[in-house]
Amino acid sequence: MKSPGNKNIAYFSHFIDEIRPRKSETITDAEKKLREKINYLSDNKEALSEFQAQCRELLISSNIRELFSDTVGVFSSDNLFQQLFKDIKHKILPPLEDKDSINYKITQFFYQKKDFEWVTAIPNETWLELFKLSGIDNTFIQENFRNVLLSMFTILSYQIAALGLDEELSSRFMVNDEIISPFIEQNKEIAVFIDNLKERELSEDYEPHTLSHLLVMLNQCLENISSIRKNTLTYGTSLKQSYLLNRIENKINRLKILVDIVDEKEFDTNRFIEFFKEIIYNENHRNNISHLLSKNVGYLAYQIAEHKGNIGEHYITNDKKEYFDFFKSAFGGGVVIAFLVVIKIFVSKLPLTDFWMAVCYSLVYGLGFVAIHLLGFTVATKQPAMTASALASSLDNRKSNTSLQSEALLMAKVSRSQFIAVMGNLLAVFPVALIIAYAFSFVFGANITNEEHAIHYLDDINPMYSLCWFYGGIAGMYLFLSGIVTGYFDNEVVYSKIPERIREHPFLKSVLSTKRLQKLANYLNHNLGAIMGNIMIGIFLGTAAFIGKTFGLPFDIRHVTFSMGLLAVSLQSTFFHIDFSTLCWIFLGIVSIGFFNIIVSFGLAFYVALKSRNIDSAQLIQLPKLMFIYFKKHPLDFFYPPASERTEEDVFPEKTL
Repeated sequence: MKSPGNKNIAYFSHFIDEIRPRKSETITDAEKKLREKINYLSDNKEALSEFQAQCRELLISSNIRELFSDTVGVFSSDNLFQQLFKDIKHKILPPLEDKDSINYKITQFFYQKKDFEWVTAIPNETWLELFKLSGIDNTFIQENFRNVLLSMFTILSYQIAALGLDEELSSRFMVNDEIISPFIEQNKEIAVFIDNLKERELSEDYEPHTLSHLLVMLNQCLENISSIRKNTLTYGTSLKQSYLLNRIENKINRLKILVDIVDEKEFDTNRFIEFFKEIIYNENHRNNISHLLSKNVGYLAYQIAEHKGNIGEHYITNDKKEYFDFFKSAFGGGVVIAFLVVIKIFVSKLPLTDFWMAVCYSLVYGLGFVAIHLLGFTVATKQPAMTASALASSLDNRKSNTSLQSEALLMAKVSRSQFIAVMGNLLAVFPVALIIAYAFSFVFGANITNEEHAIHYLDDINPMYSLCWFYGGIAGMYLFLSGIVTGYFDNEVVYSKIPERIREHPFLKSVLSTKRLQKLANYLNHNLGAIMGNIMIGIFLGTAAFIGKTFGLPFDIRHVTFSMGLLAVSLQSTFFHIDFSTLCWIFLGIVSIGFFNIIVSFGLAFYVALKSRNIDSAQLIQLPKLMFIYFKKHPLDFFYPPASERTEEDVFPEKTL
């Protein structure tokens, strides 16, 4: 015989099954079926009576405390990594569920992982009509759950106060107690409210304490959280801070729901339905690792992308002077890479194990890229990861209301900036590497490398004999990751106050003058991210082949500028005895390497920048069309700057969107 609890679960499971859209149906069908249910209950007294009895039984037989605790969301641990480990552990071996918990029962009703999609899509007004038919009112709640609600009031209030006083916030954002005070004041208001409720029990004519001031304090807490997030460019951010702010926000929203339940005058129906939808969403995402990370890494990703965007603006040329200055910078980078190619060839001849060879390659790449940065030169393939963030930044509604037409104009600037940077690198690296090879042969009477190795180098960039295009994509991924490292350390400089700590460092103060210490602090403030990014790209590129060889995988890198340098040295070593068809395949390989270097790096960076700014990629669907219109009218603009800067009216005289 089934218990009443089982009958209750079976009733609501069947109820939701009748609303849930089937595979052949849409969300609109679910809304239609829910509307039919509401109409049926409204017109059938017996069915309505049964529905109301089941709703009351569901609440009375359930433990509702968990509904307002952290476990309803994704913030039940003290820090992100603890929560991440907990979710992984529960993913492998799920915990025992409290079968009397209302959350457990909700998972029985909404058991499909994508139920949140149709639940969220149905308008709040429709759900509210259903809840009004439940027969659950404020009187019923007060009679059956008053003590539980008061207990949760106290617990949540103290938790909000404690989290608001966490050093992560108080040490950085408390200015004359303006930021932190609402977190304390709301706790005081809760204490007054509970005391008034107790006095009301002793006196029937006692006027209940209004909760309006408490709501003001809670809203101030949310405003301060928003203010902290908006000031991440000034103060920086961290995973801990992001997680902490999300936890506080989660608890404040739970407390506001409790206020609504206790005080009918303050009841916000829309907030209640949003709370219901959030419960379904969180239960469908319970122990979902990707959801946890996306929820908490967002603001750190935004900060990283924003720093990359600021750097990326320097990689976009606006006029002819900047265009040719950029060519000179890229040409200088190509000259340095020509020497790095030769050094790498010499290193490859050292009698070293694979591990130490990878270390040496990493040093060559890393120190070389750092030298290019210190000399003020440019590596073309490092641009896409930066310019992609600048492009996404221009679409950020938090900063501007840039139109897609304006974005198309910016894309043309990015295109010609990337084009001239690639040309600068390649036009320098090939002749310089060739000159070095001939000079070495003339001085020492031997080539930099023998013919056998030269043929091997040529095969490595020939798509007929190697996966050079695929390895170019791997290099593009690494170039993107180096941009992430750059943005991370730029954020860390601000967040950890590194310049200020350098200026106050006891040892440095004893060995450097105030002026030199100031210069060092300022230099690290502006260059630490770039230096660390260049070191990391060196490590990434230098260890790729070692990883592939160790694990027996087709894993390696090809970099377009280095490949062009290797081509020059190899041609000299083989005395240009390469047939024309092979040379054509090699040039095709270099073009494919460059394409995948750029497109993978740009694509990943642009995707992350859009996601971190919560920009819907669907709004960019018209951008390719606009760029095509622009290209048809002024194709040269994508490779060379026009005499005068284009405006939206010049390119798009008629309203396109």
